[in-house]
Amino acid sequence: MACTKKKYLAFMMFYMAFLVFGKTYSGNFTVYMKYKDDTKDLQNKINQLKKGGTLDGGNKTYFVTSLWLKSDMTIQNMKLVSIPTDVSDVSVLNIGNDLFTNIYNSSKEGKQHYEISKAYPGFSNITIRNIDIDGNRSNQKNLGVEVRDGGKHGINIKGFANHIKLENLNIHDCATDGIAIYRGLHTNLLGNTEMFASKNIELYNVTSTRNRRHGGSGDSISDFKCTNSKFTENGKSYGSNLQKNNGLEGARYNGNLYGNGWDMEGYGLGSGVKNMYFKNTSFVDNMGGGVVFYDIADSNEKQFLTRENIVIDGCTIDAGKKNPSGYFSLVFSSTIESKKNKKKLYSNLKIINSKLYGKLLLRSVNNIYLENTTISSNDKYNGLLDNVSNLSSAFTGKSKGSFLWEKYDFFNVK
Repeated sequence: MACTKKKYLAFMMFYMAFLVFGKTYSGNFTVYMKYKDDTKDLQNKINQLKKGGTLDGGNKTYFVTSLWLKSDMTIQNMKLVSIPTDVSDVSVLNIGNDLFTNIYNSSKEGKQHYEISKAYPGFSNITIRNIDIDGNRSNQKNLGVEVRDGGKHGINIKGFANHIKLENLNIHDCATDGIAIYRGLHTNLLGNTEMFASKNIELYNVTSTRNRRHGGSGDSISDFKCTNSKFTENGKSYGSNLQKNNGLEGARYNGNLYGNGWDMEGYGLGSGVKNMYFKNTSFVDNMGGGVVFYDIADSNEKQFLTRENIVIDGCTIDAGKKNPSGYFSLVFSSTIESKKNKKKLYSNLKIINSKLYGKLLLRSVNNIYLENTTISSNDKYNGLLDNVSNLSSAFTGKSKGSFLWEKYDFFNVK
């Protein structure tokens, strides 16, 4: 009888540990039998850092809800696992804040981030280095679109930020995006002083994979560089017959799985994009397209700034597993309503030394140059041109190739 009772108690302890601490799936299978919440301890250490200080995790694993970083600091050498919660807008590492929607965002640090990030210069000189972020998506709750797409990212940058470096990171299994860079709901970017929320953002050797929605997303950015990185297997479901908003199900929009490798989606005049450079980076095997630029801005508006100077160099991009937008690997697009405006939405694009496995979509684009780039398509066309002007291409050295375009509206296409 005593032995049976001991077995029962042991079983109940195991079962409760399973319920509370959960498990992550998607590739590497891990069961977290126990942990303590390390958020308070790490946050206190961040708060106590002097200017230019470094929080070094000693290559240990920590379980956290939200950590709030401050200017002039480095955080490095650790694994961070997201503690499951049914509260929305709880990202692992945060720079800036635009909402007081829950106990984490309304904390002392959350309130400070709201105030600092709503006006220029916001946060600056932050380095995130040598960190593994496990978003623990299989155990997260409250993931519907009605709660702002879940709001649970690996790294979340909101509002004004400047000189942010992300180096040697593995970000995976997040309930929404691996990295989200967003101007926020609390900024005013229509004045005569600041037209971009995030400036001088650098990514080097960053892997963002198996996240429930996009590998990376952003808007309102100038001077961005992403080098030697990978955005793969994002937006997928892992399992069958999953209930709605199960963390293992990929994010859906209008019923479709749609997560992209990198999603640069703008929401109007304040979502300007300038001087973006992707080099030696792969965007493959995601549910949706590899790289998507889309903006609803009306270029006829007086304060409109052209989305310009975007370079794709030495990259590999595919059209995804089941792209709801069609067989497009790389997209630059406006709304259908504003595509024929005299002033183009995008200008000065370069795609060089790259491989596209899926068509190129250009809508409302001026001045685009392709060099030593190949486009593999499942039909006779390499891409679609819709209100495009001044497109040219070249193949140098031993490179050879040509393009056949489906043309809706174009001028000076060579």
